[in-house]
Amino acid sequence: MRKELNINHLTRVEGHGAVDIVIENSRLSEIRLRFTEGPRFFEFITRERLYTEIPKIVSRICGICYVSHRLASVFAVEDAFGVKVNRGIELLRSLLTVGEYLESHSLHLYFLALPDYMGYPSTLLMAKDYPNVVKRGFKLKEAGNRIMKLIGGKTVHGENILVGGFASIPSQEELKKVRRELLKVIPEIEATLFLFDGLDYPDFTSPHTLEMCLNSPSPCLFSSEVWLSDGTTFTKKEYELFVREDVSPYSTAKVSRVKGEPFLIGPLARVNRLFKEEELHPKVSEAVKRLKNTFPSKNSHLANLARAVELLDAAYRGVELIEELLSLYPFEPSVEVNPRAGTGFGVKEAPRGTLYHKYTFDSSGRCVGANIITPTAQLQSVIEEDLKAIVEESLEAEGEEIKKRAEVLVRAYDP
Repeated sequence: MRKELNINHLTRVEGHGAVDIVIENSRLSEIRLRFTEGPRFFEFITRERLYTEIPKIVSRICGICYVSHRLASVFAVEDAFGVKVNRGIELLRSLLTVGEYLESHSLHLYFLALPDYMGYPSTLLMAKDYPNVVKRGFKLKEAGNRIMKLIGGKTVHGENILVGGFASIPSQEELKKVRRELLKVIPEIEATLFLFDGLDYPDFTSPHTLEMCLNSPSPCLFSSEVWLSDGTTFTKKEYELFVREDVSPYSTAKVSRVKGEPFLIGPLARVNRLFKEEELHPKVSEAVKRLKNTFPSKNSHLANLARAVELLDAAYRGVELIEELLSLYPFEPSVEVNPRAGTGFGVKEAPRGTLYHKYTFDSSGRCVGANIITPTAQLQSVIEEDLKAIVEESLEAEGEEIKKRAEVLVRAYDP
């Protein structure tokens, strides 16, 4: 007996995807995760463009995480030209990332994931019974938006972010206001942490064996070294030697593997690493000790709880970043950039996982080659492996229930 289950449109994810499941004689015979976004050819579009144009173009890959794409691009260009920015610029970029994480993680947690666990098909319906919970989600998201607008110029595709720094920097009073706002939302984030710790997550163990993220004490702080859970570390220049991409016959996203294996990136991989290396922010560590769920974990659904952990880290890091920034004022918003022929590499932890940009330039600063490896491409293999495992555990369930469990799992990744 053959049964086909099709999820033609994955709802409440920030991309576009579908899942095809084939069950024959009560056994899973095929499963395919299809990312269905149309090819946009960003790597091709960047060719022959001046280095100043590249960050503007590639930030359009994602409206939610444009900061990560823009900064990874800037890092790669600066690497190619040998540009060294001052400490103030570094800190402002990290604070901008704090805003991105607050906005993106709160959007995912409250508006995409939470309805699954509260028994509602959407946040709009959930808001009727839990208005204060939904208001908290809006409050956290808005806190992130304000930071991105202040530093980036706009909440989406801000043009203040340049190769070499920023067109302008906030005033000391504006930064002090942000610090007050972050201190005000920390109790709301702690409430978020315990809310997501108290949810009834499915009992699930992912079959993946490898996890990957940047070797950094926080996703809001930057690193050029990549960490693998098997003890391997490698530099950003070695990224393509470890992360191998293949074309999928049924998905418009490429499929990535490390050492021939699917690998986990994103909030759960990052939080797992921080626990293993004992590098959690001290104040975040104090809060996490009171949770009923523990890390490191291989339950992919706990990526939602890991996002809440990262929200708290972002808020505390933001306060510390502002305190150091204020001690540096005044500083130059940008440094001189002199184009030259060469290749540059940029890596950054986007909210969904590790992001890689690489560009090659001629002597006039025009791009002659590019490669961008997105979290979506890197997540496809590990999500498919998880889907196989969860469907095989659910073969006795009704078709609609199997589809529901599959959707909830994919949403936890937010690919």
